[in-house]
Amino acid sequence: MTLSSEQAAQALHDVENVLNRSGELYRYQRTAPMLMLWGVIWLIGFALTDFYPRYANSVWIVLDVVGTVGCFLLGRRGHDEASRKDKWRWLISIGSIFAFYFATLVILQPATGQQSAALIALLVALIYVLCGVWRGTRLAVIGAALAALTLVGYFMIPVHFFLWMAVIGGGALMLAGVWLRKA
Repeated sequence: MTLSSEQAAQALHDVENVLNRSGELYRYQRTAPMLMLWGVIWLIGFALTDFYPRYANSVWIVLDVVGTVGCFLLGRRGHDEASRKDKWRWLISIGSIFAFYFATLVILQPATGQQSAALIALLVALIYVLCGVWRGTRLAVIGAALAALTLVGYFMIPVHFFLWMAVIGGGALMLAGVWLRKA
């Protein structure tokens, strides 16, 4: 039995769709543990910031290092075939994000810890939205939800913003990790 050119084109299109969907699901599976890790870090970091604001800088430095190292280890797991070029791209991307954040802090000089925390949370949300545009819709949804939750907490519950970010922000990241894992 021979295939018409339309049938062959449709078959190739179907194969391409399956490959794209498979890649998207694979990326979700690899991203899920990182979201859960950062959800726990946000839960701990924002809670400690609320209860012990005097130690917030030290707490966040330690937690950011733990999170970054954890993401590198999780990213390496089962992915040794990643090229050296890709590893450098990720390192440069992370470095650029931190540089942008610190430059923004220097230029805008937020008056409160809440402003600084909201800025970084919104920056993280933007990163998820942009990743979602390129890598999978669920990441964009996670970013949009995180941005909305951050703004709600910042404007509606300013007195308890850090606790809001601990429970709602950290919880949202953990739930998003579960959602991606189930995809």
